[in-house]
Amino acid sequence: MKRCVSIVSVVLILVVAFCFTSVPASAQVKLRFATFFPVSHPNAAITAEWCKEVEKRTNGKVKVQHFPGATLTSPQAQYDSILTGVVDIANCVLGYTMGKFPLSEILDYPLGYPSGVVATRLGNEFYKQFKPKEFDDVKVMYFHAQGPGILHTRKPVKNLDDLKGMKIRTFGSNAKMMSMLGGSPVAMPMGDAYDALSKGVADGLLCGYEALKGWKLGEVIKSTTENYGTAYTATFVIAMNKAKWNSIPPDAQKVIEEINQEFIEKQGKLWDKMDQDGKEFSTKRGNQVIKLSAEENQKWVTKIEPLFAEYVKKMKEKSLPGDKALKFVREYIKKNTK
Repeated sequence: MKRCVSIVSVVLILVVAFCFTSVPASAQVKLRFATFFPVSHPNAAITAEWCKEVEKRTNGKVKVQHFPGATLTSPQAQYDSILTGVVDIANCVLGYTMGKFPLSEILDYPLGYPSGVVATRLGNEFYKQFKPKEFDDVKVMYFHAQGPGILHTRKPVKNLDDLKGMKIRTFGSNAKMMSMLGGSPVAMPMGDAYDALSKGVADGLLCGYEALKGWKLGEVIKSTTENYGTAYTATFVIAMNKAKWNSIPPDAQKVIEEINQEFIEKQGKLWDKMDQDGKEFSTKRGNQVIKLSAEENQKWVTKIEPLFAEYVKKMKEKSLPGDKALKFVREYIKKNTK
């Protein structure tokens, strides 16, 4: 009898010990982070760094597996994939899903952005200021945005006459801007631009200098036109599935929020570093850089002005504060442009 009791006691001790040692493993939250940037791109490296930082600083409570190169979902489907649970976190381009983020569309407009740092800070300040309901279905980690989006072409563009009729790769609101400037917009994700340019499907594209190296587009263009008066940005949101966010312990959530704030600055500075590297990559290949005169720059600015009135009108129809949003972004950029 005593022997039976002893055996039962040992079994109970082992069961209890197993339960206690199993808790940490079962309590770990595992997340899948999707980005369309190829693994070699600096923007893939920095989101991989974010994933490692989250695991490290939550002491393993949250583990994030990184999936670059659009391996889990396409660039256009990143945001919807968060909502449906195909992925848990994604790095989403707002302009790839026109109409889904109406108030925030103004962030991508050709407002004369001076840098990636300014564009990135503005995206986050805009979110704090207006708290757009269009992001209510996800947990926003942070926003980031590329440096000045300008014109890169296979043949020189020195003025609006040179641009007339050229097929230019665009996305989002850039298509309307290009039409107003006299070009012919061709919509496509960045991953398709290299082939389109090399095969003559497109004569050029609108993007930041960074893409000339990061996507190797400096190999298939010959000229860059620095139309800074109409420089746009491409705004990204790194967002998480809400149910997944709610499954993370509060102390780990707090740590992640702190990491997010740090990465706003890191990512903004990275965009500017990539622009420097991209310009150097392109010019070393002998590609031309054309600086528009003040007079020519103003012609481009004047041509696209109807875009902004149209935005305000559209937002008014949706009962959204488009006039206040436009005023906010213009004042922010003016204040932060040296």
